[in-house]
Amino acid sequence: MKKTGFLIVILTITFFVYGQTVKIQGGTSVSRFDWKLLESYLFRQSLVGYSIFAGVDYLDKRFFNLSSNVGMIRKGGRLEYLRYVELGSPSSIYKAKATLDYLSVNTTIDFKYRTGNPITPFISLGPRFDYLLNSDLHFKSLKDIIALKSASIGLILGGGLIYEICDFQFGLRADYYLDLTKVADWTIEYDGKEISVKTYTLNMSIGYRLK
Repeated sequence: MKKTGFLIVILTITFFVYGQTVKIQGGTSVSRFDWKLLESYLFRQSLVGYSIFAGVDYLDKRFFNLSSNVGMIRKGGRLEYLRYVELGSPSSIYKAKATLDYLSVNTTIDFKYRTGNPITPFISLGPRFDYLLNSDLHFKSLKDIIALKSASIGLILGGGLIYEICDFQFGLRADYYLDLTKVADWTIEYDGKEISVKTYTLNMSIGYRLK
């Protein structure tokens, strides 16, 4: 945790020294696990979580800029099925969810298409680092057979629209989190030995131009 706190301090200093536009963004994450147990998949239904970030845009040119962001995101999945009584009639619906909360840091290059009006479309891509902050009871109860990874690296791929008025920016963006590492490993011999997760986010943002 000391390394995580140090990283946040360094990023904050960088934001204020080099930032040209400060911004915050928040919205939802939609994710599901690829978690195979024998011939079944666990928590493969989509879970709606949260996504919240603060960051800065810098090296702002006509057609591109760099953007660095730090925040929190929830990943996970849902499990839902009918439980039957002996005669075969449905008795109840079993519902459960498994969640992982991450501190997430990314730096992207945003390619912009300026049209001469206040609305600017863009696409972005860049590296991403996620640090696991918390796991729910489903993972804690299986700690003897599941080895959660404390860090995840990957890419963030996205795009959206920015509306500029005076020194303010209002935006809408969608992102896909491409993981290069798995969420966890099985420590016993099941036929699916790795657990991965697919994550998308949809965020609204507001920014203010400093210089």
